[in-house]
Amino acid sequence: MASFFRRPLFQARPLGVGVAALTGGSAWSMTSSCENKTVSDEIPKQATPKRMEFVGVFLDAKSQDAIKARFQALHGDVSAQSSVVLKYNPSKEELDAFAPILGKNVTVKIQAVAQDEHAQAAIASVSTEHGDVHYAVECPHVTVSVSGEDGYNSPPLHHNHDLTVVVAGYACRYTRGYSNVLLERLQAAGYLTIDDSPEGLNVGLSSFDGTLPSFASKLFPFYNPFPPTQASLTILADGPLTLSGVLCTSSSYDEASHSCGPAKKAECGFCLFMKAGPCGDQFTSWEACLDESKKEGADFLSKCGPQTLALRDCVDAHPEYYSVLNGDDSDDEDDNAE
Repeated sequence: MASFFRRPLFQARPLGVGVAALTGGSAWSMTSSCENKTVSDEIPKQATPKRMEFVGVFLDAKSQDAIKARFQALHGDVSAQSSVVLKYNPSKEELDAFAPILGKNVTVKIQAVAQDEHAQAAIASVSTEHGDVHYAVECPHVTVSVSGEDGYNSPPLHHNHDLTVVVAGYACRYTRGYSNVLLERLQAAGYLTIDDSPEGLNVGLSSFDGTLPSFASKLFPFYNPFPPTQASLTILADGPLTLSGVLCTSSSYDEASHSCGPAKKAECGFCLFMKAGPCGDQFTSWEACLDESKKEGADFLSKCGPQTLALRDCVDAHPEYYSVLNGDDSDDEDDNAE
């Protein structure tokens, strides 16, 4: 087991990332875009990814070129190569903690690459001139490629595999957020470890090439179980690949100038959860009407009745996602009855 980098112990390591933090996707969108179809059905058109806020390192052009040159993309979607996520949906307190280094140049060192039939992730450590960055993702990484809408641009690791997978009875397409699940799977299998020590949290990596079994994710429970997959974890034999970038929030980063503007107000977790689900458009319309009625001093019930009813009907039609709001355990009761 190779040990490559540490982060201070006082930065608590989360046991999992909440629904509001990750159902927006991860990385900028959900783990997968799903429709209620079987694998034999026609492949559905992918929904527009729903963006989510994160604090991360946005790599400069030279570093992005280095990623492309060092790692051959196995899958068609390479849009996530430009950043390393450090914290999803940061709270005001977390943004305040990052504030002293927002806009600062940081160093990213790629230590290993993990990949399976659906994603590639280059595992990284992040530091400034003053030491390691206190991050809150289990393993900071660059998502090199995911299967996404475009499919593979080269054969997968071991055998052909349809882009459409069945997760909890739904046909899904893997997107950027799945790279987090891939690392979670490797950690559960013991090939990636995060251990507490007096000096901090030690991240260890062991080479692996084989089959990962069916998996129940704590990060993306709505898409469980994830089917078995052929995967590998490879430590870079020639040493770390050193990259650089600017630390910023996703909403404040200016790609054209490669600079970080003032941080925008963090969005509430409930709003992110609602927008990430199948009724995101209805919720956005309802929220806009609510804001407009407040500005005008109008009666919300009379002004926003149609939007409220549309949102209610949509939520009622999608209990597989929204029942968690009511603590609905009817599925468990049905299972017990059987």
